[in-house]
Amino acid sequence: MAKDDVYKKALFWLGYPDSASGYDVLKVVMTPEECELLLEFLKPATCQEVAERLKMDEQSLQAKLDDFMRRGLLFHGKTQYCFQLGIHVFFNRFPHNKDEYIPPEWWRAWQEFELEEMEQRHTAWAQRAETTGVHMYRIIPHRLALAASPKVDPKQVLWYEDYAEILRRAEQRIVVDCPCRRQEQNCDRPLWTCFYLNEGCRADLDPKRESRAKVISAEEAIAYADAVETGGLVHQTFNNDFSLALPQVLCNCCECCCSELGPALRWGRLRQLFAPSRYQAVVNTELCKGCQDCISRCFFNAIELRKTFNSKKKKAHVVAASCMGCGSCVVGCENKAITLECVRPAEFIPSQKPMAFPRPAPDRKATSPVPQGFRYFELK
Repeated sequence: MAKDDVYKKALFWLGYPDSASGYDVLKVVMTPEECELLLEFLKPATCQEVAERLKMDEQSLQAKLDDFMRRGLLFHGKTQYCFQLGIHVFFNRFPHNKDEYIPPEWWRAWQEFELEEMEQRHTAWAQRAETTGVHMYRIIPHRLALAASPKVDPKQVLWYEDYAEILRRAEQRIVVDCPCRRQEQNCDRPLWTCFYLNEGCRADLDPKRESRAKVISAEEAIAYADAVETGGLVHQTFNNDFSLALPQVLCNCCECCCSELGPALRWGRLRQLFAPSRYQAVVNTELCKGCQDCISRCFFNAIELRKTFNSKKKKAHVVAASCMGCGSCVVGCENKAITLECVRPAEFIPSQKPMAFPRPAPDRKATSPVPQGFRYFELK
């Protein structure tokens, strides 16, 4: 097989057959010979099965697979390996590698591809939201903001909008320094902000993998989350009630680096992709000093200064239609002039459904060798 053809074949099964930027990504992280070997694992297979199929020495093949695992190029079960789980899932874990396994050219190549791939995903998810009325993501309110809001009854806070409770319910947790922020380097906000839970930890905890992720306890995770909130980031997750399973990843985002929230804001698709929390910020103008700290912390342009009838100084005002209910302004207000209030019913957060938001269907002329709906944790 020609060198170009093997990359094109990989892109075909990853769902981007005509992507020039995807080609560049593959070329950076693997040789044509490595790519050809990885394609033998489009279907989950054991080392022995592939060694027999290729008439290779099993020990030599195992050494290559161990190298692929160290570099984050394969998924691994107890005995099976698999290459094809969708390009975003595959390469989203690549930055979790230790620095020596990330080629310098990776960041540029991935950034270019991500913009291309994200345009397709965002378009598909926006269309789905328009059809179903259900957004892909939702904002989780800051727990420190809820605690600082007298009108929020702790009993009315649902467990799946309580960040600390979500972290406590996980059986396993890891935290990773945010690949988006490492790549963009546009701000100095907290870096160790990407949480993976339960099955989401599996790839990074595999003994064959050399990951930069840290295993953390529930209380350690909550401490990281509190740093996220004081640092001015926004919690986001999938838009459902976790009735079937906890999310495998919890993101904490800024407007200038995040690969999901940032483009949604820049492309004017925030409300097509993100549902607000059930809460809304409210300003006590008597306590507000007009310092504008809340304005600088709000990614959504939901706070502006307005004149009030009893003061010559302009005070903060929340634009209800723009407020996403994240609570970042509450946490950042030293004068305690802003609090949250619950403005939406529990039913606002939809029930979790299996495969509710699949990745956009690849444009293929043949059926994928991986069964539809196949997930990493099904590897044997």
